[in-house]
Amino acid sequence: MGFNQCYLRNVENLSEEFNRNGLESFVKRYQKYDSLTGSTQSFDFLESKIKQHEESINNPISIYIRM
Repeated sequence: MGFNQCYLRNVENLSEEFNRNGLESFVKRYQKYDSLTGSTQSFDFLESKIKQHEESINNPISIYIRM
């Protein structure tokens, strides 16, 4: 059985990835790891996006815009 570990990049790179992929994809990418390592700032950024995602699940918006 494997152990999936991920090193969190710096906040600027995480922010670019977030802007490129959107909230749900961004959070799901990091949820699949068994272990994360990185700077405190990177963890704070990721944690804020996870909380934002959890809030969006608990309070879904009824209007969806598709492009």
